[in-house]
Amino acid sequence: MFWSKRNFVTNGLDDFSARAEKSLLGITCAGKRDGGGAQVQAVMSALLFSQATGVPYFHSPFNSVHHGADAAVFADEWEAAFNLGFGKPGVPDDVPTVSAKTFSRGRYWGRVIVSEKYFHGFAEKNLHLYPSLAEELRGHLSLPQRSFEKPTIAVHIRRGDVACNPSEIQRLTVNSTVLANVRSVLSEHPNHRALIFSQGELSDFGELAEICDFELNSNIFATVSGMIAADCLIMAKSSLSYVAGLFSKGIVYYEPFWHGPIPSWRILPKSA
Repeated sequence: MFWSKRNFVTNGLDDFSARAEKSLLGITCAGKRDGGGAQVQAVMSALLFSQATGVPYFHSPFNSVHHGADAAVFADEWEAAFNLGFGKPGVPDDVPTVSAKTFSRGRYWGRVIVSEKYFHGFAEKNLHLYPSLAEELRGHLSLPQRSFEKPTIAVHIRRGDVACNPSEIQRLTVNSTVLANVRSVLSEHPNHRALIFSQGELSDFGELAEICDFELNSNIFATVSGMIAADCLIMAKSSLSYVAGLFSKGIVYYEPFWHGPIPSWRILPKSA
C-alpha cells in the first residue's frame, strides 16, 4: 500500500514516481501545532523526501508553535531562525492540497499538492541522507552566534514540559543516567567541560552540579545555537536535540528514542 499512518512511501519509489508523473505537483509539510524543534524536524523530513525523490517541495510557514507567550509570534520567530523556506515556492492558492491517504486512493481531480504533518516514515528509512541536507540548510540559519572559550560538551536535559507530566515520562531522562553519560563522554574528552542546557533550578540536577556548568532557562534560539556550536553534543530524547544534532559539526552522542540515529552518531546506553 502506498500510504500508511507513519509512511508516505512504503513500496519504494517506482510506484510513487508512476503516480506522481500523472497528478502530483509537489508536497508540503503543514498542520503541526507542537514545539518548534518538532516542527523544524518535520519540515526537514519533507525536504529530505523532496531531495531524494525529486518531487518539488512547496513551503508552508509555521503558524502556531507551542511553549511561547504567543503561539503565532513564536511561530514567526522559528520561521525566521531556521529559514527552511529559503528559495522554495509557497503553496499556490489555486492548487488543492490533499492528504497522502486521499492521494493514494485517487480521490482528487487534476494536479494536487500532498500535505502531511511530517514525512518521518520515509526519513527513518533514509537517515544517511540527512547530513547532506543539513549542510545545504546550514547557511540559511539565522540563530544567535555562539562560541566557547574552552572545548565544550553540550548536554541537553529535557525538563520543562516533561518534568511533572506523567504522560510524558518516556521523554524524561533521570539525573543518574545523564550523570553516567556525562562521565563517560568526559572520559573520552578529559580536556573538555560539560555545559548543561535545560530548565529549572540548579538544585534540580543533583550531582551533575559538581562536574558541569549550567545554562538554564535561556532563550531557546541561543540554546539550540549553543548545542550546535559545541564540540560535542549529548542529546536528550527531544526533537530540539535531534535538530541540533543534525546541524552539529561536532561529535554527537545519541540517546535512543523513536527517531533513529544518523550513522555517524555515537549511541548512548538506552535509558530505563
